[in-house]
Amino acid sequence: MSANGYHHPADSNLKARLAQLVDVDRTQLAQSYQRVLQEALFSRRTTIRPNMVKQIASDEIDLFISFLQTSQEAVARGAALQQIGLNEQPVLRMSQVTRQFFAARLRNEEIASALEIIDAYQEQLMLGFIQSLEKEVFRVQERTRQAYERVSERERP
Repeated sequence: MSANGYHHPADSNLKARLAQLVDVDRTQLAQSYQRVLQEALFSRRTTIRPNMVKQIASDEIDLFISFLQTSQEAVARGAALQQIGLNEQPVLRMSQVTRQFFAARLRNEEIASALEIIDAYQEQLMLGFIQSLEKEVFRVQERTRQAYERVSERERP
């Protein structure tokens, strides 16, 4: 799809090709995602458990393929990644891995169009991630405000 929302007929062919490339090399993409997620385990701001890494990587691949096949929005996936405890760094690194995965497998003339498709997915993903993070920050601020009010009320004469 172009920036103006027009779907080029070649887009569906390229999306099918991207999905086929993932099917062929799914294990390698999953392992690359898992490496990124395992690195994130050592981050202070990531709260995922080690036993979640394989499932997160597999789910990410499934959702990307679904996006390619049905144009299903990725906003909910971005929110889910934030809610399970990932911070922005591994999410952005998985984006980079995705681009590198396809850049290594596509013909030069396909790369620019493929990056537009991948970026559309990543934009939706990050939108959901940020929206979820904003909601969490608001909830924490609200709980802090309520706690402060309770303490203030107890300290009044």
